[in-house]
Amino acid sequence: MKSRELSRACTGAFALMASTAAFAQAPTCNAAPGPDCLYFPSASYGFTTSEHTTTYTDLAGELREIKFLLRQPTGAPAPMPAVVWSHGGAYGKLSPATSMVEWSETTARAGYLTVSIAHTSRNKDSRRHLCEVVGITDRRTCKHFKYLNLDRPYDIRAVLDEMQRLANGDLRGQIDMERVAVGGHSAGAGGAQTVAGARRIFVGPPVEISDPRPVAFLAFSPQQPGSEGFFDTRFGEPRHSWTAVQRPVLTATGDGDSTCDPGLEPGSCVGDTPFGRRLGFQRMPAGNKYHLYLHDADTFHTLFELNEAKCLRLVDPQRCAEVVRWLTSTSLAFLDAHVRQVPAALQWLQSSRIERASGGVAEWQRK
Repeated sequence: MKSRELSRACTGAFALMASTAAFAQAPTCNAAPGPDCLYFPSASYGFTTSEHTTTYTDLAGELREIKFLLRQPTGAPAPMPAVVWSHGGAYGKLSPATSMVEWSETTARAGYLTVSIAHTSRNKDSRRHLCEVVGITDRRTCKHFKYLNLDRPYDIRAVLDEMQRLANGDLRGQIDMERVAVGGHSAGAGGAQTVAGARRIFVGPPVEISDPRPVAFLAFSPQQPGSEGFFDTRFGEPRHSWTAVQRPVLTATGDGDSTCDPGLEPGSCVGDTPFGRRLGFQRMPAGNKYHLYLHDADTFHTLFELNEAKCLRLVDPQRCAEVVRWLTSTSLAFLDAHVRQVPAALQWLQSSRIERASGGVAEWQRK
């Protein structure tokens, strides 16, 4: 859905809410400061878009090309803080214009120079070569290897390198590379957490593919231990995937956020459960860590990608609009607090306003 159409849908949904007490819309803190208000930045911006390409030599020794779309707010104070978004899915995208669109537009309107990555898929020969390099010799195992999980953090690092070049060149004075956040949904959340310092097991021992430049991370529908390389402690081994994640992180999931499919054993499932997605936050070291959990089974997986168009087809439109507001309010408060260092945003994060604004649907944890 285009942004103008999405705006109309949101407006219509919000109008319906005004007459429905069960979905009463919480006020913004700018309009009505109070114990149940939602945080939103005081200014909103339009933006221009431009597509860019960068290349790097990947683990297989091949030249890997990555496209990304840059949304540059118009009239926002410069140099601008930035947010890099990584999309989910086991396969790549051809165009960055279709990658994390709703989140990208949200952060651009909030005054963040926003980058949306299209993680490139691999052909069969490239996949086979990568498998050989990382030590996968069985063809069947290679077929099921989610290579993009390994590529994502390297892609993000390459895009950060290109942003640094742009900040020193064509966009001099526009990008503040000291204030960059990285966010993602589903597999993209895994990529963001990996760049934050989470270790993962792809083949052999755990690997670390972090980058020191981002100052904060957002992970929507994150993976649980035992899924896609994320691991927990075991007897005699106290380390887990999140041991070294020291920078600020916001994670979010909810009762409907399950991708767990039936396993071979009756009654078992393979994939991520809503409760399992909470465990990464529990494992992270204390210090500017936040977790939003929505106790509502209608909060399905791609709603955390802000896919309101799909939500409007499946769920009460009033609830869709509210959930989108809860997610965006919390995320923009997190970014303003830990990227822009806005005191009011940090104060909002330290409160329980999201729980009151949602009527108890949202559970808010911080440590």
